[in-house]
Amino acid sequence: MSARRSAMFLSAVALAAALAAPAAAPAQDEPETDAEEAAPAAAPAGARSATGAPPMAVPADFGGSLQVVRAPAGTAGAAAAAGGGPEIFPDARRVWMSVRDTDPVPIEAARRGDRWLCSGGGCAAQTGDPGQSPIGDQILRSIKLQTPTLPLPLTVWGRLSEDGQRLLDFDPVLLGRRSYRHVCAYRPVAPLADAARSPAGAPGVPAASPRGNVDHVDVCRDGRPEPPPPDAGELTLGMQWPKQSEMADFHYLAIVDSCGNARVQPFQRTFTVPVLEVASGGCGRPDGKVLRVFPGGGWLRVTAFNLHEPAAGNVVNATYRVTIPPLENLVESNPARLLFPDPLADDLKVDCGPTPIAPRADPGSAPPPGSARPPGPTGPAAAPPGGRPPPRAATGQPRGGAGTPPAGAGQGPPAAAQGGPRPPPRAALPPPRLAPGADPSRPGPQPLAHGAVVISPAPLRLGNCRIRLTGQTKHRLVAPLALHVSLTRTDQLRGGAPIELLQDGTWIVTPSSAEFPLPPLAEDFDGDARLRLAVYSDPLSPQGKVVLLSDAGRVASSLRSSDPGEPERARRLVGSVAIHSVPLCGEDNFETLEAAGSCFRTYLTVPAMLATLQITRAPWVEKPLVTRSVLSAVGVALAIDRYDPVERRAFPVAAQLGGFVQTLGEGRVGLLGYVGIAPTVPILGSGGNTTSFGFLAGIGLEYITNEAGPDEGLKPAAFLSAVVQVGQAAPQVSTSRSASFGTYAGD
Repeated sequence: MSARRSAMFLSAVALAAALAAPAAAPAQDEPETDAEEAAPAAAPAGARSATGAPPMAVPADFGGSLQVVRAPAGTAGAAAAAGGGPEIFPDARRVWMSVRDTDPVPIEAARRGDRWLCSGGGCAAQTGDPGQSPIGDQILRSIKLQTPTLPLPLTVWGRLSEDGQRLLDFDPVLLGRRSYRHVCAYRPVAPLADAARSPAGAPGVPAASPRGNVDHVDVCRDGRPEPPPPDAGELTLGMQWPKQSEMADFHYLAIVDSCGNARVQPFQRTFTVPVLEVASGGCGRPDGKVLRVFPGGGWLRVTAFNLHEPAAGNVVNATYRVTIPPLENLVESNPARLLFPDPLADDLKVDCGPTPIAPRADPGSAPPPGSARPPGPTGPAAAPPGGRPPPRAATGQPRGGAGTPPAGAGQGPPAAAQGGPRPPPRAALPPPRLAPGADPSRPGPQPLAHGAVVISPAPLRLGNCRIRLTGQTKHRLVAPLALHVSLTRTDQLRGGAPIELLQDGTWIVTPSSAEFPLPPLAEDFDGDARLRLAVYSDPLSPQGKVVLLSDAGRVASSLRSSDPGEPERARRLVGSVAIHSVPLCGEDNFETLEAAGSCFRTYLTVPAMLATLQITRAPWVEKPLVTRSVLSAVGVALAIDRYDPVERRAFPVAAQLGGFVQTLGEGRVGLLGYVGIAPTVPILGSGGNTTSFGFLAGIGLEYITNEAGPDEGLKPAAFLSAVVQVGQAAPQVSTSRSASFGTYAGD
């Protein structure tokens, strides 16, 4: 019985041990290895683990890797005699290197030949599959875009589709590029003969050092970064080290592109890497400042490595190949939309005039002389004198390239740096000229910066108004941008809502057509109206292929959805302006409220005297005679007052020049011509209606006739009357900027 119990107990212990043992991680495309390579090698003398823990019982799985370097498994002398050890990461002697967030001196010293774990030559490199591997491609998790105007990074690639594939949501080629000139990078380590002939390094870049020269290593320090413009985009790759090969003892990460640039940073399982999308040209000359990616796709090498301590087991470094997807989509029927920077406050302008406006050069729409060409595709350049085509800019790869640098790209300095003939300097572009007859002192186009402007109704009635998109970024548009224009009347309502005056407000903007003409306004519009002109983005419009940056985060899911939703709900206000259309103080174009101010107006009015106190005798001729009469005079007068068309309010006193026909009693009739003052406070209506009640005071000359006796002749007169005046104002004289008597003197 005791033997049977002992056997049952031993069986239970064996079963529990089998269940508790960790299972080996599943390998994917794992290369064949023999038993000696699979077994963990003993650590070399003097080497210790960072944590002090014993080697792992089950080695990590590096299936799908390009290369794995292991610590010495036997004697180091034999391996050293075979030609020396491997580099700290692949191609370390041929790439430029920038080190971030850690001390660069040990890494650069190891590249030059200082003592590190594999400097004795005892490490062995195990080569894996050189092609593409799913495990390496899964390291790239997302591609995000950050600009100074974005509160949060925008995902342009990494969203999963219905079938589980990652998709490109937005193409960032139309955005500006952030400058990385301030980044300091180490040159490749040159052999002794090449280092002696190499020129001195550029400012902020250490000079090339020969292999084996480790007497002194300069600390590569960054310069002062340039402030990025609002449209400068920075692409960031979000990566994650494979879980099955996670190493707690790895100290560094090296990310190398296909153009000879490397970025080294501390090891983290989840990390980010800034990159620069090269939209035109080839790789260019490597400088190590930033990694390059291409619209047509490419690849990176990601290496986790150590310098003085092995990783778990005996692994010194491990390298994976990561495929970078194309940042453009030329295959799908519904490709990713292009990102475009938001217009500035002064880029959208409304312009009007009494006659159709001829196109004219806008100083804000042309690039300044000597400025760099904005990013994006360009056409073929004209050949210089002599028939030879101009050299291609070595700043990137042509849009749609394969991501591999062309043969000979970045192999040496340009001809000018080698002492060859320099090309003649390009002449500066002449400044843009305004159209003939344009007067800068007159009111001009006004921005849709959510302000208010004043204009006379004539240009709106004639359809001589238009909205223009200006600015330098307009020249980057290689695809249509959809906007929506709304013009509503706000001082009158229909059904409780403002009256919409535009039937179709769709505006498709292209570089050659960046104007939206406002149609002639007739229905629901009169000479005294309050309008609101607004421009909205229309990111879900099927006619547009460009999305503004501020809309991308809101509509990303709708653009990839089979049911995109209502385009009206996705619109966003970009610019607006309140328009005061008034029949007074009108100019031939828009002007701001501050510039418009008040103006003089002249109009005819009919005063009727209710009661009059009048002196009709000359005091130096005879005694004064006071004439009192009720409803005894009716006249006509030309009134001049000052009127504010925005507030619709006149100065309370107006000057008058007119005449009366009076009944003075006892058969006498007087014809009085006078200059006087009278109130303008209306009692009926508003705006141009001048019906008022008040007192009229004036002086003048009166000719008195008499039916019963001789005429009294021409005599001076002064009077004060209570009057009712009925009149209607009409635009005559404007003193806001210039005078125009009933006409418009526009371009």
